[in-house]
Amino acid sequence: AVKITWTLSMSKGLAVVLCEDQHENLELWYPRLRFEEADYDVKLVGPAKGAKYTSKEGYWAFTDATFAEIDPKEVKALVVPGGLLCPDRLRRYKDCLDLVAGVKANGGVIGFICHGAWVPISAKIIKGVKCTCFFAIKDDVENAGAVYVDERCVVDEENRCVSAQTPKDCAIFMREIMRLLEPQQ
Repeated sequence: AVKITWTLSMSKGLAVVLCEDQHENLELWYPRLRFEEADYDVKLVGPAKGAKYTSKEGYWAFTDATFAEIDPKEVKALVVPGGLLCPDRLRRYKDCLDLVAGVKANGGVIGFICHGAWVPISAKIIKGVKCTCFFAIKDDVENAGAVYVDERCVVDEENRCVSAQTPKDCAIFMREIMRLLEPQQ
């Protein structure tokens, strides 16, 4: 039998998926698994390391690190899941907003889906960005200076941002994030 081992030397870099209670299960797990499948070192990152966070559907996830433990210069991609209360909680942490802004400032891809747009809004990185979101927060996105587009998934290549509206958009959302990452691979 052939033994296959995985080491960080095979990694294409660090991908971060933010985590808090009441996240949308698919919007957290689909990106995490897709990044792993593509050989990224994936970290679930939240307010506390090793803490258990429960999705709105009742499934759990444990964080690998806190916001402050992640060097934004090392992050190739960062995803903000939706779930209404998850991004509402995430945007209250200064360290979370600093991480998101730092990843953007260092050229990392920022992805957000559904209500996840609240986090880049609070991190003040969305002005002038072409994006989408769950329809109920369209006004929030526009009031933050973004250019709202009513499409399932929107890619702003210049700003290295990918956004989507709902969990059913996870496949196209992650396909577009991976496409933006290809030149870095």
